[in-house]
Amino acid sequence: MMKNKKISIGLITFFMIFQGLLFFSIQNVKGNGIIPPQYSEELDLNGEYIYNILDFGEASNWINFSDNSEGQWSTNIGDKIRINITGFYNRDPNDVIGDIFSDTDMPWFNIEIFKDTNLNFTLFNVSNSELARNLKIGFSGFQSGFLIPNNQTEWIRANATLEANGASDLTADLAMEETFNFLYFRFDQYGETHNQKTELIYDKKSGLLVKANTTLGDFKLALSLTNYTLDIETEYKYNVNTFEPLGWAIWTDLWGNYKDIYATGSERGWVLVNFTGFYHRDPLLWDPDPFKYADGRPWLDIKVVYQGDVRTDITMQMNNISDSECANNLLISFPGFLSGFLLPIVNNETYDIKAEVIAASLFTVDREFTYEETDLTIDMCFRCGGSFPQETRLIYEKITGLLLYVDTTGQNYHLEMIIENYELDQNVVDIPSEIPSFSLIVIVSVVLATTLIIIKINKKKMRL
Repeated sequence: MMKNKKISIGLITFFMIFQGLLFFSIQNVKGNGIIPPQYSEELDLNGEYIYNILDFGEASNWINFSDNSEGQWSTNIGDKIRINITGFYNRDPNDVIGDIFSDTDMPWFNIEIFKDTNLNFTLFNVSNSELARNLKIGFSGFQSGFLIPNNQTEWIRANATLEANGASDLTADLAMEETFNFLYFRFDQYGETHNQKTELIYDKKSGLLVKANTTLGDFKLALSLTNYTLDIETEYKYNVNTFEPLGWAIWTDLWGNYKDIYATGSERGWVLVNFTGFYHRDPLLWDPDPFKYADGRPWLDIKVVYQGDVRTDITMQMNNISDSECANNLLISFPGFLSGFLLPIVNNETYDIKAEVIAASLFTVDREFTYEETDLTIDMCFRCGGSFPQETRLIYEKITGLLLYVDTTGQNYHLEMIIENYELDQNVVDIPSEIPSFSLIVIVSVVLATTLIIIKINKKKMRL
């Protein structure tokens, strides 16, 4: 009987270890002001992160993990929430509900909530879990809050799926999307009268919350990170899928004057982009100008690379040239709409991209233009005939305006390329709450297998 008991305990222990390896593989490092390896080294432990309030409902009671009230808090549209990271420590000992994130190295924060520009509510050194639950920045056991690990993307997506499918009782329809810079989650609670609806956008590089929009009953909160900008220190690498015809192409300025030649290859080349800053429009740029309202135009350094059989060559390198010039030479544009590698004023809600494209291409023949948006992207396709036929598809990131994908054809020219670490066909995933994820199936299978083995051993022992 003791032997049988030991075997049963061993199998149960195996399952617990298996589950731990599957979902809690984040390394454990003590806090003490040190950023653990699963979080971004670019986080500013001495800095302050400020969020604009975009929408707010009614005042709410802040409940800590001892079930005590910390007081009422409220804010207004146009006010701020300020947070700063105080360190990475163990989970609050009274946080018995827990969540899918690690019990150690959880980020802790100071938080200040303003109303009518005055400080309305303050808490010092509270866990990300407590912030998430009180501000409804998460769903069920997926209490992601203001900061998530920046190198655990697949793990986080898998657990968002599990929580939407009822791993912690509540269920929701879940939509997920991933671009070069962002992770997006939308939970729509299933089958409840006052169901929770929560949208979350995180920066993949830092793990910081960029935007949130959440409602539950009378509770409503929408906010966005104010000091978030595109990282212009990063080199953006575009993988060339197609470059035709074979050979060299000519690079000119915006008046058609020769500047250089370049070459790359289908599945054997890259285009490397480093933004140098935002300045005045290119002095050679013609009118009409669809981006005349932009505060500044992107300028950049560019390299065109070809991977040969013997060596890899930079076939062209230019420094501090306008994005408009790049758009014109690589045909990352529509007629008169030179959007290039970075779409200007993409966050301006009054800017009508479709109207600007149609206006700029007024004199083209047989125009066809389609425009679609996901939660994170703008997807545009343009086709025209005549003496200068063109067919072009461009996908941009909405928050940053960064080019993600281009497939463009014009006369004897075809370029298709995609930014590294972006998947064109898998960027949007809708997961109904009724369908279990693969990870959930794995866990259930292991539980059932373990249970059957234990029952079989017990029956065999009883027969003996």
